[in-house]
Amino acid sequence: MKKAILFAAHGSNNRAASSALGNILKMAKERYPDTIIQSAFTSGHILKKLKEKGQSLPTVKQNLEILARNGVTHVVVQSLHVVAGTEFNNISRLVKRVENGETGLEKAVLGYPLLTGEQEIDEVSDLILTLLEERDPEKEALILVAHGSKYSDSGNALYDRFKQRLESKDKNAYLGKLNSEDAVVDISERIKKSGIKKAYMLPLFFGAGNHVKKDMAGEHENSWKSIVASRGIEVIAIPKGIGEFDIFAARWMENLEKAIKKLDN
Repeated sequence: MKKAILFAAHGSNNRAASSALGNILKMAKERYPDTIIQSAFTSGHILKKLKEKGQSLPTVKQNLEILARNGVTHVVVQSLHVVAGTEFNNISRLVKRVENGETGLEKAVLGYPLLTGEQEIDEVSDLILTLLEERDPEKEALILVAHGSKYSDSGNALYDRFKQRLESKDKNAYLGKLNSEDAVVDISERIKKSGIKKAYMLPLFFGAGNHVKKDMAGEHENSWKSIVASRGIEVIAIPKGIGEFDIFAARWMENLEKAIKKLDN
C-alpha cells in the first residue's frame, strides 16, 4: 500500500488566499510525515484564470492520475470546502470512479467539508462566536459572510440551518450569502434598527480570496463593508479565511483523520 493525501480547495488567483492552504498543509505534513501530500483547486473558473496568467495547475482528476502513475494505491481526497456544494459533489464523483475500478488506484476515500450536519453546525457556530475576544456581543454586531451555493440546494440548506443556529445563539450575530443580492442590505438595516454602532465582519470562507478581499472588505462602494458603513455603522472587516485560524483548520484535520481510518480498513 502506498498512500497519499490530496487536499481539494476551491482555490483563488489571489496570492493572499494561499495562507489558509499553507496552514493546513503544514499541519498535515507534521502529522503524516511519511505520506505523500498534494493539493488541487476545484474551481474551473480559478484554474482558467491562473492558466491565463501562465500558471497551469492540474485538476483533482489529473492529480489522481499522476498519483496513480507514481505508484500510489490508496488516497484520501480531503475537501477544504465549507459545505457539500457543487464542487464537493464533483470530487465525490471522482472518488466513486476509483471505487468502480475506473482508475489506476485501488482505493479512495473522501474527507468531508466543514459543515455536514447538526452537530457540526452547533460546534462551529460556537467557535465562530468565541473567535473574536475583543468583541462585546451585547454592544457590537458580528456579520458572517458566506459564499452561498449557487447550484446546490443541499449546500444552501446547510447555510440556512447554520444561519438559524448562529443567530439564535447571539441576537447581534448575522449571516449573509454573497450570492444573495439583498442579504447585506437586510443585515445593515437590522443592525441600524437595533441601535448598534459597530460591527465586526468575518468571512465563512476557507481562504481569503477575491470574494473576501474585494466583495466583502473592499473599499469600493458596492462592497459589504461599504454598504454597512453607509448606514452609520463602524465596520471592522477581518480579511482572513477561517482556514488561517488553527481552531478551524483543526476541524478539517479531524475529518482527514476519519477518512484515513476508513482508508486503512
